[in-house]
Amino acid sequence: MANTKHEIRIVTKIVHELTQYFLVHGHKRVTIETVLEDKVTYFHITIPKRINNEVLETMQAKLSRKRELEVETYGFELVGDIDAKSELEIVGVLIDEMAYTRRDDETVITLSRTSMYRQS
Repeated sequence: MANTKHEIRIVTKIVHELTQYFLVHGHKRVTIETVLEDKVTYFHITIPKRINNEVLETMQAKLSRKRELEVETYGFELVGDIDAKSELEIVGVLIDEMAYTRRDDETVITLSRTSMYRQS
């Protein structure tokens, strides 16, 4: 399936907001891998340290917002004052799920987004 320009715009917005979030919160190394598979996009974020449960639970709460198709369709400005919103709240209205694993000295967070804008 081909990606529409609109879907690519949303995917790059997510990557931008995630990068900003982790850098603002003091992480000096962040790897974000974006994988486009059929109608689902996966974002694998690797942080080379163990993130504690409290931080992960806060992230999960902010990312667990219901997807808002109006925001995707008409623009991110509908989220409100973007400067006043957390980067994660913006991402939360654009993704479907978050999962995480911790192994050794790293945390891997996986976000998934099912696209409504991919073309056959």
